[in-house]
Amino acid sequence: MSGTVYCVLAALGYTGVNICLRQLAVTYDPAWILCMKETMAVVLMGPWLAGQAIRGRSPLPGGRALATLLVVGLLTHLAGNLPLIWSMGVVGLAITMPVALGVNLVACAVLGRLYLGEKVSPQSFLAVAVLIVSVVLLGGGAGKANDGMARLADVATGPLWASAAVAASCLAGVTFGLLNVTIRRSATAGVSLAAIAFLVPAMGAASLTPLCLGRHGLSGLLETAPQHVLLMVGCGTLNLLSYLALIKGLQRTTVVHANVLGASQVAMAAAAGFLFFQEAASPALVLGVLLTIAGIVMADRPG
Repeated sequence: MSGTVYCVLAALGYTGVNICLRQLAVTYDPAWILCMKETMAVVLMGPWLAGQAIRGRSPLPGGRALATLLVVGLLTHLAGNLPLIWSMGVVGLAITMPVALGVNLVACAVLGRLYLGEKVSPQSFLAVAVLIVSVVLLGGGAGKANDGMARLADVATGPLWASAAVAASCLAGVTFGLLNVTIRRSATAGVSLAAIAFLVPAMGAASLTPLCLGRHGLSGLLETAPQHVLLMVGCGTLNLLSYLALIKGLQRTTVVHANVLGASQVAMAAAAGFLFFQEAASPALVLGVLLTIAGIVMADRPG
């Protein structure tokens, strides 16, 4: 039961994070947005971990577990978060998140079976087919969504850009699936929650800070509007709290079940896109969102 509560809290928190990211995505470099978001986790978690180390309690894992978290953490940011934020700025929240979360669930089912030995029910196999159809439909509505974004902001437009944004969301979904499986495997092997919550964001801050400085220079980064700096800081703080809730949830339930509970983000992301950002709704988009939700619900039913 506690695993369910933690996963629901994570879903609500991540929805707030995604709304912040969508607000920023049409104005700033995705690398800078992500760098600020992940740096907040390092700033908040670093002192506590340092205190543990001073007391002789080494909070970080060693050997293979450490190497795995560092590599997967780097992939999470470069192949997951960056493409996702860029996609939000091209086709919007209502398409990006359903695609990423649907693909994420498929990836978790496959990887959970291969690496964790978790069973996948017959209904889950059917759900995979439904989710694939939903991604195709959402891809079909991406062009209209991209046109609607272009009327409200200066974004890349055209069929190729819309298709690239959908592909980027798919890549993010696969990468997040790998992250979730790695978190569960690490947590059940005794790696501390705090270590996981620090190492993955730290890889983002370490890799993206030099990238941002190289692209924009310190003076360019300091030109960020104060209200947007506060939004980035708040986004990073909320993301850390959601991340801690997700880790606790993954400790206490299966990867597939955790993602089913988190999939309420699909409906919330679509609603946020329509209500807060006036993203264009099309029959393909609405049907794709509904099928994504249906596929996720089906995957949770025991066979």
